[in-house]
Order: sequence, then structure tokens, then C-alpha cells
Amino acid sequence: MNNTDYGELLRDRYSDIYLSNSMCTVIGTITGIFGNCVVIFFYLVRIKERGERYFIPLLAIVDLFACLTSSAFILMDNTFFYHYPNDIVCRILIFLQVFGTGFSAHVLLVICVQRYLLVCKPFGPKMTLFWKKTSLAVACSFSFVYSAPFLGISGIKTVDENFLNHTVQTTICKFSAVDTSAKITAYFGFLGLIILANIIITAALYIPVLRTIHISLSRKTTKRVFNNIQDGNTSSNTESASQPTKGSSIYSDTQVSVSNPTPHNRIEATKNDLEPKWECRKKKSANICYITEPSKDDVVKDTTLKDTVKSEEIVSTDNDIKLDGYSKRKSESIKRRISVMFFVIILVYILSYIPSLTIVILSYAIDDSDFIDLTQSETIAWIYFERFVFLNHITNPFIYSYFDVKFKRKLKTFFTCKHICTKS
Repeated sequence: MNNTDYGELLRDRYSDIYLSNSMCTVIGTITGIFGNCVVIFFYLVRIKERGERYFIPLLAIVDLFACLTSSAFILMDNTFFYHYPNDIVCRILIFLQVFGTGFSAHVLLVICVQRYLLVCKPFGPKMTLFWKKTSLAVACSFSFVYSAPFLGISGIKTVDENFLNHTVQTTICKFSAVDTSAKITAYFGFLGLIILANIIITAALYIPVLRTIHISLSRKTTKRVFNNIQDGNTSSNTESASQPTKGSSIYSDTQVSVSNPTPHNRIEATKNDLEPKWECRKKKSANICYITEPSKDDVVKDTTLKDTVKSEEIVSTDNDIKLDGYSKRKSESIKRRISVMFFVIILVYILSYIPSLTIVILSYAIDDSDFIDLTQSETIAWIYFERFVFLNHITNPFIYSYFDVKFKRKLKTFFTCKHICTKS
């Protein structure tokens, strides 16, 4: 009498695959929780500036939520793949996973719109704080609306499978546990269209952002070369002009009394000295007034004073321009760096969503698709690509720590102080 449990054999066939996937999921979950919590803490508590970095802590909160819900769904599915224990748990976890991943994708789309307006339309309308909050609320509501039907159509489904010429009963958690109909097909087609449209619009908006950054960097390089040439010419002219002349040496002693006046007083003195002097002499018959032209000595002295005042004004103005230019360059550099950072985040999002979207489409496009018909290597590829979207929620903190200099500096200072305090 054959007492072989073919259901147990079926589960043992995939146990190694699901165990390895569960271990990767646990490691990813711990990494994602720690990384996103660090980002939330530092951007909300340590970094006070919110302009360029407004969406970073909010995206970290969404990613933390999606990381928790996705990992819970994956671990439950891996542990009870062919004998799922509870229908309500299955429905709730599927709803939360779809809502979390969808909300995260729509937040990235909002970030794309904000970066596009900021970089490509610098003189156009900007996304104000009101519109930032409104866009997040719309993204959250939209994600909830199209995810809610999963609470009704998903669940566990028990089917009979043919395994090793024996009928084996399996109970799995499915996105659609109801009978296939035109409405169900239209709903899943609508979901696929939303995901695909979100990816296309996100990429389309960020391409001009990258093009603008590339043009800006090219102009910056050209301007730096031009400024270096100009600085070389200016320094050579300054050296030749700084050599003393005969006229200036003659009157070096007479300028001691005016060596420290303010630029304003120097200008007044220069004006008064250069103006023709009216001298009136009273004679017996009448008062005769005549103009006394400034002497040659006065002209030389006043010219020296005027050159000194002009040079000081030029230096002062040049310093102000350099400070303003430095602030502007720093602001532009921060804008470019954060734009590139968001580009990498969006690139990871697109690359992680495409494999998962492809697997979902294939699973509903192929009639009676089942793991049992796949080889071991095909099953590994299917399972890992299906959960590839999970990476999107755990990689962002590493991207922040690489691109955002301010976050990196705060992080380094915090952990350095902690290390010093621990040693002391």
C-alpha cells in the first residue's frame, strides 16, 4: 500500500527555493526598516531645510510601510505556498502590498513633476507647499481606490493539481480567487495600464531634467575655462599697475594726512579739490572775482586719491559679486545633485517594477499557468522576478547617503559622536 504524501513531496520540491527567497526577504526587510528609519529621523529632526528635500522623508515613510507590508506578504506566501491557512489574512496582505507599492510609485511621479518644474521651468510656476500636500493626498487616495477591490476579489483558492500522475489538492493565496470574467479582466488590465503609464510618464518627465542638467554642466565647464583665462589677464594687469610711478612717489609725503579717510570722504575731498576756486578781492571801486585754476600739484594728488577710491570700490564690489556668485553656484550644485539623486531613485523604481509587471502580465496572459509545469531554474527566475519590486523600498536610503552631502555629513557626525561618547 502506497502511503506517500504527494502534497508533501510537492512542497518539498520548492522548499529550498522559497527558503532562500525568505532569507533574502528577511535581510532586505531589516535593511529597509533600519535605512528608512534613519532617513526619517535625520531629515525630520537633524536637517531643518525642507525646500529641495521636502519629499525625501515622506518617501521614506511610504517605503517603510511598503517594505513591511510586502515582506509580510512574501514571507507568508513562501511559508504556506501550497497550504495557505487564512483567507482574511490573504486579502488584507494583498491589498496592503498593492496599496503600498502603488503609493510609492505615485510619490515618485509627483517628485518628477516637482523636479521638472524646478529645473526645466525655472521662471514658471513652482510646486508650493499647498500643492505638494495636495498631490500627496491625491496619490494616496488614488492608490487606495484602485487597491480596495482586492479586498473582495482576492483570497485563497483550492484547486486539484496533477503531480507525478497523482492528484494533489493545493490551497494558495491569489490576487483573484473568483471566477474569471470580463470585469475582472478589465480591472487587471486597468491596473497594468496604471503601472505602465506611471513608469512612462515618470521617465518622460525626467529625460528633459537630465538634459537640462547636462547642458548646465557643459556651460559651467566652459565658463570655468573662460574665468581662468580672465583671472590670468587680470592678475598680470594688476601687477603692472601696482608698480609706483614718479608722480606718486613725489607726493607720498603729502598724502599722510589723508591716508585713512572713508571712501565717501575721499570722494568729497576729490570733488572739492578739482573744482575751480573762486577768489574775490575787494578793491576800492568794486569787488573783482576771478577763477583760480587748480595747480599741477593738486591735479596729480587728486588723481592719486581718485584712483585709490576707485580701486577700493572695485575690490568691494568684486567681493560682493564673488559671494553672490558662490551662493548661486552652491545652490545650483545642490539642485543638480539632488536632481541626479532622484534620477537614480526613479531608475531603480523603473528597473524593479518592469520584471514584476512582466510576471504579472504573463501569469494572467498564459492560460492555466502553474509552477508545477516549470523547471527548477524557471521557477527560481519566476519567483525572484515576481518579488523584484521589493528592492525599490530598501535601496533609497543608500542612494540618499551617496548623493546628499548634507545627509552624509549629518550621518557621519552623529555616529562619530556616538562612537566617541561610547569610548569615553
